[in-house]
Amino acid sequence: MNTSPRAAQIALFTIFASFGVVVGFWAAAIPLLQRRLALSEDMLGMSIFCFGLGALLATFATPKYAQRHGTRAVMIVSGIGVWLTFPIMLIAPSIATLMVGLAALGACCGTLDASMNSHGFTVEHYLQKPTISLFHGGYSLGNILGSLTAALIIALGWGFNLSVALFSPIAIAALLYARRFCYAQDAMVSIEASSVTTDAQRLPLSLIVVAILTALCFFSEGAVGDWGGIFIRDQKDASPTQTALSLGAFAAGMTVARFLGDRLRTRFATLPLLWVSSLFSSLMMIAFLTAPNAILALTALVFAGLGYANIVPLLFVRAANIEGISAARGVSFAAGMGYASLLGGPALLGYVATHIGLYASFALVVVGSLIIAIESFLQSRRK
Repeated sequence: MNTSPRAAQIALFTIFASFGVVVGFWAAAIPLLQRRLALSEDMLGMSIFCFGLGALLATFATPKYAQRHGTRAVMIVSGIGVWLTFPIMLIAPSIATLMVGLAALGACCGTLDASMNSHGFTVEHYLQKPTISLFHGGYSLGNILGSLTAALIIALGWGFNLSVALFSPIAIAALLYARRFCYAQDAMVSIEASSVTTDAQRLPLSLIVVAILTALCFFSEGAVGDWGGIFIRDQKDASPTQTALSLGAFAAGMTVARFLGDRLRTRFATLPLLWVSSLFSSLMMIAFLTAPNAILALTALVFAGLGYANIVPLLFVRAANIEGISAARGVSFAAGMGYASLLGGPALLGYVATHIGLYASFALVVVGSLIIAIESFLQSRRK
């Protein structure tokens, strides 16, 4: 294989970062869409439900297409789809068209997420050292870039939708260039091709548990991305610029921790890292809820990001190393369950926010993080 492992690592880092930029833009766009379309919390939750539905269906179909065409082709096509559908979704004239646009965007995002994470284990295989957390660091770096760019656009009064549309061709060009340095054949697929079909009908209990924990973490991260800005705007009297920075603050902490994540994996076992990260995340989300103003709430989000940063990468490592299941299938199933949490999650948060309050919604986030911490701690004690 002619592809340099280092070049492949940089290329995949770029793809993760481009996905992060979209999510950063999306977090800033949610309050804008809510006001423009006069959406209640319930309707906003249902709209995000459509995103989760599209992502869920696409994620579970990804292993089949990855086996047939390779994860490189799947992630590049889906990445282009993300950058084509996102600007169109932003100009949706009604709640109905917004839901359709979010379903299409979710399908592209779910496919991209599953395929690029699976490709990450191929790069890690040839690089011969941990690198998954670094890729997720690229995603978080993209979050920061997208969030800061969105905040700047809003602060300067530029057209947000037009700015995203102008950025889209640049991102697509970067994806096409990065494709040249990614592996055409997947190491995990070629090595474990025989197990993909034989394991298709059985799922180990350990994989199901890991997938449920992944869903809880997606739920928590999604709550911060989708509702964090609205929370500090309504509960902490944040300015529009501060509101747009909510995901950027969270992603800043995640980026720092993810760049250290692979080094931590070489020194500490997966399970202790997982329960410590989850417990710390719970404490920082409590600090976020009890912060007296927007500045301290944003600061708490930075520290919460430090805790949440490596939970999903560590869960993906667990999913990829379950005996009898290929890495692509394990990661795709865990990621699919993660997106499944976006089906009921946003609707649940919207319902709770409407009838009880946003504080109660984020209390569910704290509980979810504690569940991950408890399971990981108990598993580490058994081993």
